[in-house]
Amino acid sequence: MEDCEICGRQISTVYVVKIENAIMNLCARCAKGKTPIEVIEEQVKSRPSHMQEKKSAEEYEVVSDYGKRIRNAMSSMGLTTKVLAERINEKESVLIRVENQKLPPDDKLVKKLERELNVRLTQEIKEERSRAPPRHNEPLTLGDMAIRKEKK
Repeated sequence: MEDCEICGRQISTVYVVKIENAIMNLCARCAKGKTPIEVIEEQVKSRPSHMQEKKSAEEYEVVSDYGKRIRNAMSSMGLTTKVLAERINEKESVLIRVENQKLPPDDKLVKKLERELNVRLTQEIKEERSRAPPRHNEPLTLGDMAIRKEKK
């Protein structure tokens, strides 16, 4: 598992994003609204569905291949983007950007798409572990600075 270079959260899906000429490994939340250069997903075995507990919306993140899943579901149902947009009361331009993975969908849109297309677009966020403070020779991340500020 890797850590997000902005918030310090441990992540299983790494979004490699270029921000002001710096290549950074980010979590889904910090990468929201940015176009990823690459998405690296660690394969994690999940528990059988009957053993899974109900989780709140904050414990899930959008899967890395959401555009492909939406396209496949639309084509299997014989829907066009225009028809889907009308059905879920969204703008066609927004759906096109989501389908092309240029815009990550918000929670509301994810629920609408999952319900209408009968497809899973979210995955569970792995539990955060407390992070050891950086050593003196390691550079600080923004997450480290936030932790330091909270302690003061």
